[in-house]
Amino acid sequence: MNIRNFLVPAGKPFSGLASGLSIFLTFLYLINVFVYPINDHIILKPDSLYTFDLNRISLYPLAHLSIFHLFFNVISIYPMISMFEESHGTLYTGVILNLLAVFSAIPYCIIGSVFFPNVEVGGASGWFFSFLGYFGVKESRIRPSAMVTTNRSFPTIYFPLALLAITAFLVPGSSLPGHSIGLAIGYFMGFKENVVAKLVPSSNILKKIETFADPLINKIPFGIKYYREVEVNRSSEYNSIYIGSESTLPLHSTTQPAQPSQATPFQGNGRVLGA
Repeated sequence: MNIRNFLVPAGKPFSGLASGLSIFLTFLYLINVFVYPINDHIILKPDSLYTFDLNRISLYPLAHLSIFHLFFNVISIYPMISMFEESHGTLYTGVILNLLAVFSAIPYCIIGSVFFPNVEVGGASGWFFSFLGYFGVKESRIRPSAMVTTNRSFPTIYFPLALLAITAFLVPGSSLPGHSIGLAIGYFMGFKENVVAKLVPSSNILKKIETFADPLINKIPFGIKYYREVEVNRSSEYNSIYIGSESTLPLHSTTQPAQPSQATPFQGNGRVLGA
């Protein structure tokens, strides 16, 4: 993989939302530990949907239960959000993050109220799996499969599912239902991005919001880039996260040789890591 492009898309500066969110998540964790128990008010409970607790339904990805939980979530979501933000815009990405949180919370609450009514979840790992599913769909259209051994290939579209299983095995305290729902939402966004886009305010509204917020946007420090609505083209071709011809990973397509990319446990009590 092209690690530089994976962390800093297209070699550009650190993206505004991904960087700001990483700092904000750390700040909230410190506040929760040393000042005020914020998590008690934002962690998602299965009954949150029925009590119409909007804070929990939309803000639970901001809650982290340990420094390790925070660390691994930050380093996993940063590159995913960066790649999406660079091609979709900072404000648009912020709206998508909120939509992903809400649309993952709804089925979790419905299923959880029946199967695990006392299990609360929090953390940004749901976002990670959503973007993992999204990029899995995008990558599969360029590289349908990849060689995992000298004579065996694996469909690219299933790599997120493999990582989901590995995560559940290595981190048994994580929320498999929450991660699975997040991944399913991400797959949907990858296949039906035009449908998801209809839930986001129009480009003209986003531009007006950015114009109003210009004084604040202009205060963003040098080296961190805010991707304005006027700068992005969401209909542009997907940029592969692989180097292409320079990659040491053999790639395989069932139709033609891959070409280098041109531009592109259900019951329990208590809290669990991840959402």
